[in-house]
Amino acid sequence: MAEQNDKGAKGLLNTVLILSLVSLLGIIGLGVGMYALWASKTEPKEAKVIEQKPEPGKIYDMGTFIVNLADEEVSRYVRAQIELEYSKVNLQLDGEIKERDPQIKDLINTLLNDRKSAELSTSEGKERFRRELQLKINQILKYGAVTNIYLTQFAIQ
Repeated sequence: MAEQNDKGAKGLLNTVLILSLVSLLGIIGLGVGMYALWASKTEPKEAKVIEQKPEPGKIYDMGTFIVNLADEEVSRYVRAQIELEYSKVNLQLDGEIKERDPQIKDLINTLLNDRKSAELSTSEGKERFRRELQLKINQILKYGAVTNIYLTQFAIQ
């Protein structure tokens, strides 16, 4: 009978040991799961990468242009204030733009005069005009290039 009590005690001990082990594994699994859930919510957010934008260039005011447009059915004109942007460090270009001021103004007048009001009334049309003007100006410059053209005032009537 003592042998049976030993077997019963051992069986009970084994059962308690197995249940304790399963409970311990469950607690560890629950802890790992909770940590994973917590870590996924508190992951460091991506740091914003601040891009260095190029430093603004020098601005040269070409003045205000009032030009007849190429509309055939109705006489229309455009009034535009145009400014050129170019590198601050290129002193030769600075002098060249000032020397070629009349030539650049003639280019602006000619290009505006060739446009119709429908072309210049859309943002795409204005952008196309800017790019074409920039290309034509850069073709005549020897010491550098215009990087951007701004239409600071623009009205079609």
